[in-house]
Amino acid sequence: MSMFDTEITMVPAANIKVNINIKNIRTRFPHDGIQQLAESILRDGLMQPIVTMPAEDADGNEIIELVAGERRLRAIRLLQDRDPDFMSEGIPCVMFEGRLHEAKYLNALENVERENIDDVDLSAWVYSRVTLEGVSQTELAERMHRSASWVNFRMVFHDKATDAVKDAVRNGIISFTAAYHLAKNMSQEDQIKWIEKARKLGEKITVDSASSGDEGSELGPARSPARKRATRCWFARMPLPKPVMILGEAWRSFCAGWMATWTQRKWKRWFPLRKTSNGYDPGTVLD
Repeated sequence: MSMFDTEITMVPAANIKVNINIKNIRTRFPHDGIQQLAESILRDGLMQPIVTMPAEDADGNEIIELVAGERRLRAIRLLQDRDPDFMSEGIPCVMFEGRLHEAKYLNALENVERENIDDVDLSAWVYSRVTLEGVSQTELAERMHRSASWVNFRMVFHDKATDAVKDAVRNGIISFTAAYHLAKNMSQEDQIKWIEKARKLGEKITVDSASSGDEGSELGPARSPARKRATRCWFARMPLPKPVMILGEAWRSFCAGWMATWTQRKWKRWFPLRKTSNGYDPGTVLD
């Protein structure tokens, strides 16, 4: 049985309440994105109606609350600020007739299926559903059509990651997967140090470096053997100060002379030569 009313209902934009009982996963709505969506609606019309449901506010008053489509609602309100007559008869809405519990999952699914969902916001929503509302991780995974590890991954990230790491994910300094490993393997103080170091050097933290948890490891990709050899060769070609070169040459000469003298003495001791009328016979060893 469908949980949606088959008829389209026209509801004035001002009458649609947002984030009363259903907290949207998204907390960030960039103005450029809303502006582009508004231009698309103005040009092509509203391709898909928004989803609403009858509800009550904290005082028990009857309201119409948004279930899914906040970006579209914001775009329409932006157009109405420019032209009050735009959609003055109301916004096309589909009424959701299920329970509030079901409406929250519907809101989440609509956002998760979109590629540009903020992983930080999604992790916060998953964490709140499990810890604050008592939903089990297994149930949440089933309702979201995801694996249990998908839920646990975001639970750990939200619980252990610092605000600096979460901001770094949003700013593209670190990927969400690398941020998870960073939060899992490091203390909050070390997480902040790594993010500050990455910002200062202008480098992106990789999954390998975050997984190792080694503060001395490199932020970027590991160097290849050829690159390491090239680095060693570069150090080998560095010119040395003249006094160091003189001392090095003197030490080399001393070692070479000492080794030659030592070898000559040992040779005579081990292989004594016979004395003949013409001198020593180098090819004859004494008995």
